[in-house]
Amino acid sequence: MTGTITYFFGQAMTGQGMKHLYKELMSTEANTVYLLKGAHSFKISDLLGKLANHYSNKGVDVEYFLDPLFENTLEAIFVKNPYNILYLQATNPSVEPIVLGKRDKVISLYDCLDEQKLTLHGEQLEQLYETKAEYYQNCFSALANAIKIHDDWEVETRRYMNWQGLDEQFDELKSDLFGDAKLAKIAKRTHRLLGTLTPKGARDTVKSITENLERRLFIKGYPGTGKSSMMKKLADEAASRGYDVQMVWCGLDSNSVDMVILPELKFCIFDSTEPHVYFPDESRAGDEIFDIAQHCHPTKVEESNIQKIVAEYKSAIYDATINANLYAQEERKVREIIDQAVNSEEFDKRTEGLFI
Repeated sequence: MTGTITYFFGQAMTGQGMKHLYKELMSTEANTVYLLKGAHSFKISDLLGKLANHYSNKGVDVEYFLDPLFENTLEAIFVKNPYNILYLQATNPSVEPIVLGKRDKVISLYDCLDEQKLTLHGEQLEQLYETKAEYYQNCFSALANAIKIHDDWEVETRRYMNWQGLDEQFDELKSDLFGDAKLAKIAKRTHRLLGTLTPKGARDTVKSITENLERRLFIKGYPGTGKSSMMKKLADEAASRGYDVQMVWCGLDSNSVDMVILPELKFCIFDSTEPHVYFPDESRAGDEIFDIAQHCHPTKVEESNIQKIVAEYKSAIYDATINANLYAQEERKVREIIDQAVNSEEFDKRTEGLFI
């Protein structure tokens, strides 16, 4: 029997910059951390895939952390109970060890690179680094602009929100989920990402994340009407009662939560509006809409203003996507050059001990 595989994105391209949650995973979940440093190429993704298969074939559950730039490319895996091992490509993003000599182990792959082969491509690599840095900057400038436009969108909707109605709806949900129940333990809080901008637009792994949950609430509501704040409040309530909580963060605004999972209740609630639009699956009895749009009634004038803002927002996201694609094209060339310079025999020798 093979283990369960769950997919997440390892990093998110947000309006506040590139975001990852590996340090949180290291500090709250991992018993052992292998940081793979150097040789930042597709060969490391292949290695992570082999490691994942090795453990999955033992019946162990594994989380795959996808590279936002390239489909089917891994930048980390987390091998769950009983191992709780994080294997992470730690060159970009640069993640440094915190507990050397005990939990954290650095696997240096720099010596696997053939310097002569890299030197032959030195000028090309220099140009690629300069070009991709420009596209990177353009992408995140567009995303920062998108966040500002989104904030304007929220201002328009907040004016017409019935906050008391939302509070009453939240209290009903809280009573439905917990009643008077409290668990006799300290809650554990973990963190993941819901999705990210990619060179092909916004992507998420909602289906994989929620596949084994029994009850899913799909929030429908306007931006700025309290979706993220309500989920943070629910997470705090659950934790205060001893329930473990997984916070799944937004791939555009790094300060916003897009999903909360309560593993012990096999429950999640998530923002199912743009850019991750989902609806209940008729084959799943625990799926239902959680409608907070009912508490917000913009006027026709405000609706017209919102449409203009939406057009500006989509334009900014389009610009970001174009530049993300251009950046990925240059990054692919860099990684392919590094792949060609990797001494496979030395690489295998340095990584064979990772298969526990």
